[in-house]
Amino acid sequence: MTALKILLIPFSIIYSSIIFIRNKLYDLKIFKTHKISKPVISIGNISTGGTGKTPLTIFAAKYYLQNNFTVGIVSRGYKRKSNMTVIVCDGNIINTNIEDSGDELILISEELIKENRNKFFIAAGSDRIKSSELLIEKFDPDIIILDDGFQNRRIYRDLDIVILDSVDYFQNMLANLFTLPTGNLRETFNGLKRADLIIQNNKSDTPGIIHGLLKYNKEIIQMRYKTEYFMDNKNSILPKQKTEAIAFSGIANNHSFYKMIEDSGINIIDKIKFPDHHNYTSEDIALLKNKYKKGSVFITTEKDFLKLKNHKTLVTDYPVYYLKLNIEMGNDSSLFFKKLDEVVN
Repeated sequence: MTALKILLIPFSIIYSSIIFIRNKLYDLKIFKTHKISKPVISIGNISTGGTGKTPLTIFAAKYYLQNNFTVGIVSRGYKRKSNMTVIVCDGNIINTNIEDSGDELILISEELIKENRNKFFIAAGSDRIKSSELLIEKFDPDIIILDDGFQNRRIYRDLDIVILDSVDYFQNMLANLFTLPTGNLRETFNGLKRADLIIQNNKSDTPGIIHGLLKYNKEIIQMRYKTEYFMDNKNSILPKQKTEAIAFSGIANNHSFYKMIEDSGINIIDKIKFPDHHNYTSEDIALLKNKYKKGSVFITTEKDFLKLKNHKTLVTDYPVYYLKLNIEMGNDSSLFFKKLDEVVN
């Protein structure tokens, strides 16, 4: 921990106290929650960074869609510049303006629209109640899924799922002792007492249950990412052969991203890290082109690849592939689906 972080500890204590008081006021029902007319599931976390909320949101939405339920998805749309509540996808057309929609919601839309047209609907807005009610008014979905909703206690939920990044936990144990601005936590681990279900995301590893979670007496399910393939803009899959790659991304934690590439037998010869949720500029594209080495390929995340559509010369003139991921639940996956079923039955 840096000297600056140590100096910020008093501010973390103040922040933690404010969050504690706020949660206590909700627990005592002094602050009210609002129940909407549809069942609500929240998929959230207690830390900053990429814990896997978006992939899990897609995974849960697909389960409901495969079981003939229509789904509404609501998120604030992290780092989007618009303050308005907007329809990101009406089930048929996607608002691909990242400034209005946010990159994660476009990614969710692109993934779900392939096989589920007119069966799912997505809204972005800081007021989750207003956004949810807008979807209900326009499309009448059977269920609402909140992507990143754990700290937003104004809206009542029928199932609160919290996802934890075990890789980050073990790599940054000191940062996971403190809330912002010193550490990575949005609230302390005591917030897990509110959860109905904890998902431990091991990403590409299998370290076993984090021992400290057991004291909260919650049901815990382990999951990990599964590498499906690497695909380019022509939907061509990178052949499984010895390949050298330049890996670049704008995500919070690159460890598991790099590991999944290397575990696929690909040799990373250069790593270029951009800020989390980065919007690529022409200068960034020029930097990437200058890094290219003949015979190698670029590999990035699916979310970053979507943003490169605004810079067509890179993905058309160079071999750029994105890592396609899926979720693999542990042996207790039936518990996860049982929890989802209970919400709608």
